[in-house]
Amino acid sequence: MKKILKISILLGILLFLSLLVSNVKAASLKVTTSNSNPTVGDTFTITISGGDGVIKSVTSSNTGVVTVESTNWVDREGTKITAKAVSQGSATITVVPDEVVTPDEQYITGSGSVTINVKAKQTETNNSSNSGTSTSNNTNNSNSGNSNKKNQSKDNNNNKPNTNKEAVKNVVQTETEEEATPQFGMNSLMLNAVDENGEKQEINYTPTFNIDTYEYTAEIESNIVDIEVLTEAGEYNEYVKVEKPETFNIGENIIKISMQKDDQSVTYVIKINKKESNEIEQEVDEKENESNSPKSTLISFTIPQFITVILTICLLEGLILKLPWKKMINSCKRKKGFGLYDEDEDENENKK
Repeated sequence: MKKILKISILLGILLFLSLLVSNVKAASLKVTTSNSNPTVGDTFTITISGGDGVIKSVTSSNTGVVTVESTNWVDREGTKITAKAVSQGSATITVVPDEVVTPDEQYITGSGSVTINVKAKQTETNNSSNSGTSTSNNTNNSNSGNSNKKNQSKDNNNNKPNTNKEAVKNVVQTETEEEATPQFGMNSLMLNAVDENGEKQEINYTPTFNIDTYEYTAEIESNIVDIEVLTEAGEYNEYVKVEKPETFNIGENIIKISMQKDDQSVTYVIKINKKESNEIEQEVDEKENESNSPKSTLISFTIPQFITVILTICLLEGLILKLPWKKMINSCKRKKGFGLYDEDEDENENKK
């Protein structure tokens, strides 16, 4: 009976743990979009919801197709960020949580994502074609009784809309190609701090990255020895050049990311402030405390030394003069001020 009870309790505990783990794994971020099929040049909204806490990263699988703003926080009402359709194609927006908690106090461990399919801009050639056809039909109906000469003149007039239609088509196509060309610059930037053990951790910098913002600031701890710079510039990746210090010292350190192609040139600057070590501050405080209390230090170290010197002198005096032990002890007491020298007792000792 006891064995059955123990087995039942054990199975109950295992069932509880399995339910707990399954609940934790089931919690994930929710990522939705206001427009999953935008046209090139459109801007739309990405909504992040499902919990309240810190976001680790927001990335686009293809920044040449869709670019998206970054955010470091999500609240229970939902956080909205802006995305832009750059060119025709497909891209997936992925949001990775760091420390996000659901309303029922569960940690969210699963990331959320949404796929965006970008369409090319539609040309206005159909309207032009329909307009030309309608004009041609009206002309045929009104001039059905005219001679062959008039029909020839009508045909010549019908050729004019066709020429205009081709011109409109070429203009629309040129505008579409210009809008599809991405802006010269970086699409995303990520910084990872590398500590003395080689472990990496993402650095939160300010302000949030934008292709038209060229200066950022960040702060790192004293144990950081290097910073990993990850950039993404789409078709301009080959023009990205990163310059950073060989060693990161206490105080301000500068990282420069430059891009240059023909007559186009941009430079992004990141100012990294490295904190001072807590150990150094503690040592300075200890030295200041020692310098402010010289008396206590003097007393703690000189009194034992003084007693040791007195005892050593008494011992040497007794050995040199070959005094009896009792007389030597009395001599030590007299030197230390613990008693007077008893001359009568000393004489008695000599007689003995």
